[in-house]
Amino acid sequence: MKYHNKSIVLVSAAVMLLAAGSTNAASSGDQCAAELSSPVEFRISHQNSTTSPIHPRLIDIVKDVDAATKGKIKLTVFPSAQLGGEMQALEQASLGQNIIFYVTAGALATAGVPELSILNGPFLTETLESAQKLAKSDLVKRWEDKLADQGSLRVLALNWFDSPRSILSNKAYSKPSDLAGIKMRVPEAPAYLRTFTLLKTSPLPLPFSELYLALQQGVVNAAEGGIRGMDDAKLMEVAKTVTVTNHFRNFYGFAMNSDRFEKLPESCQKVMTEQFKGKGEIYSAGMDKITEEAIDSLKKRGVTFVNADIPAYKEATRGFYTMFPEWPKDLFEQVQAVLK
Repeated sequence: MKYHNKSIVLVSAAVMLLAAGSTNAASSGDQCAAELSSPVEFRISHQNSTTSPIHPRLIDIVKDVDAATKGKIKLTVFPSAQLGGEMQALEQASLGQNIIFYVTAGALATAGVPELSILNGPFLTETLESAQKLAKSDLVKRWEDKLADQGSLRVLALNWFDSPRSILSNKAYSKPSDLAGIKMRVPEAPAYLRTFTLLKTSPLPLPFSELYLALQQGVVNAAEGGIRGMDDAKLMEVAKTVTVTNHFRNFYGFAMNSDRFEKLPESCQKVMTEQFKGKGEIYSAGMDKITEEAIDSLKKRGVTFVNADIPAYKEATRGFYTMFPEWPKDLFEQVQAVLK
């Protein structure tokens, strides 16, 4: 798993892209500051710790939005699920609270736009570049607009990509048949439940904050997730084997109440979306390198990495894309057309 050279190129490209838009962003920020009669406050909620790679990017957003709007938009970050887990934050925002929350596309799909759940389907995008292309597409933009209309949620960005996800346990699952009957922790979203049902596990949705104890006490036998995120949560203290499946490259991002977003002047909306999308580009570009460094460190700490039979896993999960009767019949074909 060699990511360094490509990661450097992608990080540089992301930084240049952000810099290219800085003049325009400054102009929007000045206009936003002039148009807001009084400061507006929002709480940013995420489930990871302050040592995770995502947290400093959010602190950058807080500082840059404050500077751009001359203090008229005040953001405060609440890490470690202080404001609740992903689904709790989603519900609070949909009911009108001033929360900007970290969320997967699969979780957003539960708010009235089932098409979004395809973005967290197994083996959908093989590279970061293809995932970014899909995130920027008109197809996804239409789903985001539908979410604002029907789910009362406005997506600020959906381009915060971790490296692909794998399986953590105290044994290896190199073949999908090895997973039969395993109690598998999955996030609280249909895409995960259905994927791991296809893999014949007994999927158990649990908040990420409860996973350490669940693994330690045998409530679950295994968990799926991003390697860096699982390391950050110290899960490898209680489980020592990673099966490298690369089954999901999740579409993460940030969303907020759509009415609160629409009440902001257009210039302020632009500042918010540009900041979250711009920092998402930088975050995503660096994750492969961060993940490789985490793998090197984990190996030195006694964690075993086992390569999975990827073609067998793909075959075992192929039925995922026929499991959603609420999807348009040609949805998978629409996504594949974007990715060509």
